[in-house]
Amino acid sequence: MIRAALTCLATTAHADDIHCQMQDGRALSFAIDRTQFVDPRDADEPPRRKLTQVRFGDMGFPAEPFLIGPLRGFHADGLGGASVMFSVAADGTATYANTRTGETLTGTCEDR
Repeated sequence: MIRAALTCLATTAHADDIHCQMQDGRALSFAIDRTQFVDPRDADEPPRRKLTQVRFGDMGFPAEPFLIGPLRGFHADGLGGASVMFSVAADGTATYANTRTGETLTGTCEDR
């Protein structure tokens, strides 16, 4: 019972709620549930798909979050043939790149 309570507490404490202000004035937000990156307990467990819901200005779309050392972000395909990459460095600086439009933006982010 104690282990279940600790697991529950650990699960809620491992989410990053990231809010950004981009140079063009649009807000961007997404969350990373760090429990999605935990290795399965059993080899027969199906692979976990990592997902986040991104809000960017008046758009919303699903994306695959990533954690690479101190770098956090997401990648999304399918937005009109686009491939979007967004990354946030440890100091809060962010870069957004959209291959469909060639758009590249910078911004600043914080955890809430």
